[in-house]
Amino acid sequence: MIIGNKISIKQKIIISFFIFIIINYVFFNYRILFRQNGYILGDWVINYSAGFVKRAFIGHLFYLISKSFNISIISLVFLFSSSVYLITIFFFYKIIKEKLTNHLIFLFIFLPSAFLFNFFDPLTVGRKEILVLFFFTFYYLYLNKINKDIKFKIITYFIFIIISLTHEIIIFFIPYLFLLKYFNFNNDLKNKIKSYWLEILILFSGIIILIIIFKFNHLHNNDLLCRFLKDVGLTNQICWAINDFKNQISINFINHYFLEKNYYFNYSIYFALSIIPLILIIAKTNKNINKSKFIFSSIICLIISISFFIQVNDWGRYLNIIFLIQFLTVLKFINNDKQEFQNNLNLFSILKYIFIFFYLSTWHMPHCCNPEVGQGYYDVFKRIKSRIYDNSYESTKYKDLPRFYLRKILKID
Repeated sequence: MIIGNKISIKQKIIISFFIFIIINYVFFNYRILFRQNGYILGDWVINYSAGFVKRAFIGHLFYLISKSFNISIISLVFLFSSSVYLITIFFFYKIIKEKLTNHLIFLFIFLPSAFLFNFFDPLTVGRKEILVLFFFTFYYLYLNKINKDIKFKIITYFIFIIISLTHEIIIFFIPYLFLLKYFNFNNDLKNKIKSYWLEILILFSGIIILIIIFKFNHLHNNDLLCRFLKDVGLTNQICWAINDFKNQISINFINHYFLEKNYYFNYSIYFALSIIPLILIIAKTNKNINKSKFIFSSIICLIISISFFIQVNDWGRYLNIIFLIQFLTVLKFINNDKQEFQNNLNLFSILKYIFIFFYLSTWHMPHCCNPEVGQGYYDVFKRIKSRIYDNSYESTKYKDLPRFYLRKILKID
């Protein structure tokens, strides 16, 4: 009964926590999209109306629906992205709710670079990466059905194709599918190669899509695409991200940018701080037989998943995906191996909780561009304070009711 009560309390905490991050996501998703952020909304509404371009599949569906039924394309993007996030968080809850007796899992959930990533950096809200997390949580939850039922195999395959044509980054995470499946069935699959035919098909399809993207991506007409988007009520600023698809940035230039912004140092710190709970979970598990296999295969998956980093700017966004997908693989590996909280209150446990508090609150991982190490909740406080007191045109040009009421409460003229 004591264990049952502990679990129910932790589940309530996680439910409250997930409700909080959902509210945070929907709030900032609405603000960002309806203010027509060029890089976030622009990425969602790219479509095939002016020729083939990467990441355009779902955007083309939005465009067709908006054009045919006179529905706001921004509303379509908002409802879709918010719904996908809500479903993904629900999937995560279903995955972890029975595993909360492991205190290290509980610790990982509250990391600034995991589920709180969107809270610390609102400009990560509304990004297409949520499709990648949706796919992997879906695959994790329904893996047994996918393995047995051809209908689930077909559904999984077509979800992957749609997402890869909407955000090709998912292709670099395909090796994690093999890892999840291998440890889900504890290496107990008959006809092993044949048992992985879906994952192999996904792998080859992903490679073909990447080849097509590299070969044909720059054949579209940006000016024509922008004109089509204006036809569905969007403004010039939406073309910021779209124009970037034509810009070829040299590796030397972007490497100089990484050095200038301390990327190699800062993101190494974020990686180390974020991976510690996962390493400890593996170290403390009782499943010693497959530990070396899991560690080796995880490293291979990690190397493949970061292989594109030299060509992208927003390292934080992609590390966030890596941490959460790696979290799923760790959960699959340990399965029902549970660890309990120790309730003995002594000097050591008090010092441990103080350390955990500072560990979770004094840093965070910006999605890009910040040469300084993120300072956690202190940076959140500075951001809110700056937002309230800033009277510049950029800060006041929108009707910002939260800012208005905060200024009124604080009696700021």
